Amino acid sequence: MTWASAAYKRGPHYINPVGVSASCGQCHIPYESSRATPVEYVKLLLFKADRGAKDFWNESHKTIATQEEWEKRRPFLRVTFENYLTSHNYITCRGCHKLDSFGGARSQMKVLVHQEVINGTAVDCLRCHRNIGHVYEQGETKKDGWYSEEQAATGARTYAQSCATCHGASLEGGAGPALKGASWQQLYGGAKLLTVWGEITGPMAQYAGTTFTTQQSLDLLAYLLQRNGLPAGKQPLVETRELSNTIPSR
Repeated sequence: MTWASAAYKRGPHYINPVGVSASCGQCHIPYESSRATPVEYVKLLLFKADRGAKDFWNESHKTIATQEEWEKRRPFLRVTFENYLTSHNYITCRGCHKLDSFGGARSQMKVLVHQEVINGTAVDCLRCHRNIGHVYEQGETKKDGWYSEEQAATGARTYAQSCATCHGASLEGGAGPALKGASWQQLYGGAKLLTVWGEITGPMAQYAGTTFTTQQSLDLLAYLLQRNGLPAGKQPLVETRELSNTIPSR
């Protein structure tokens, strides 16, 4: 667990502004992060027994003795864990991050960004928060291929229709802040793409009196990236799972 532990300690579940760390069990063991009913408690014990036996076997037989072996196994283990989260409807995430907690006057952006999740019967936390538990590559930035030229052109049309009134026809600012140059850097330099996308699909859409589909907000993001000098590639942004990259600071 050496390498998994190091990656965990680089992530927000270990260090965060609130100062509350999530333990391994709270993410990896169902019902550990919430008050279990008697039936759930029995399931929890059975799960722990099963995982404990597997851990003992793997430790005693040194199935992952080197970092090279760990890196080979990591993709398989990641898929296994993601399947576990899906099959349990992200119960370990919801144990701490209850959807009801997104409410309140100080959490309006969270409400807007997560409104589909709050109103839905199933959740998909990894749709956006893919690298939330273990951070293996920090501050990752792309060198090319942030979006496609066609996507940025589509985003430009949506921007002209819904955003230019507040932010200016050329992103120079107006009722809202400028979204290029020094102002863009001050707002988003060093931030993840997810931060900008969240503001587009949440408060910016609300202020514009409209709603954006996921793809429309990704197209708008592509346009903003283009206008701020980030290079295009062959593939458009089509998945919120692609939003973990960091905007360069200049």
